[in-house]
Amino acid sequence: MNLAMNTAMTLALATVACGCVSTAGAQDQASARPGIVFELGVGGKAKPSYFGSSDLILSPVPLVRIKRLTLPNGFTLGGGSDEGFSLSPSLEVVPERSAKDSPELAGLTTIDTAVELGVGARYQIGQFRVMGEVRRGFGGHEGFRGELGADLIVNAGDQWTFHGGPRLGFADSKFTNTYFGVSAADASARFPATRTGGGLVSAGLEAGLRYQVDENWAVEAGAEWARLVGDAASSPITAQGSKDQFSLSFGILRRFDIAF
Repeated sequence: MNLAMNTAMTLALATVACGCVSTAGAQDQASARPGIVFELGVGGKAKPSYFGSSDLILSPVPLVRIKRLTLPNGFTLGGGSDEGFSLSPSLEVVPERSAKDSPELAGLTTIDTAVELGVGARYQIGQFRVMGEVRRGFGGHEGFRGELGADLIVNAGDQWTFHGGPRLGFADSKFTNTYFGVSAADASARFPATRTGGGLVSAGLEAGLRYQVDENWAVEAGAEWARLVGDAASSPITAQGSKDQFSLSFGILRRFDIAF
């Protein structure tokens, strides 16, 4: 299952990346000078204190989005606007999970903080957008995790933009066994030994808004609901919290245009 999940994620990412290159080749590259256009910002996200928890914690979130990259030889990715393909780094920090912070998990081994690094891709045409992300964990877990989604986009004037749509979360068995499994050494009456498989972990909805303050600055906010499914939903760890996972986010971004 691990190999199948990793292969599927790699193929999906490769397909999107190939689409970015082919679209870029069709653009009028003469109109794009060498350089990079990107948005950089910082935000906060209130999310479950651990996967399956019903309690929320607030964590800082870096925001990085590459809008256009044009090399001196004319090779271009992205178009500088929201239309078409765009690529961006994907970074997420999974906080430490311990019985000290969550007494209901007494008896389970502490899981160190994990840093997930990867890439995100999106394609937008008109008022419709599809996107995906894939990340690999370091530290607390060494598995792969990814998300797929689609949005309907509504513009209200020149400054307000609203979006919303379905979300699907996937992970391999390294990830699910770390956060939803119970080892033989940790097994107890409350937490029987549990092994989990990879695949679909959650399904839900996300909605958000963006306010364009001026040409360079923007403010964003969003809310998400996800329902754990499969082995994640039936885990004895989730039984201590909730299958329904809620999160709220906000952030401020600034646009940068740097010529090479």
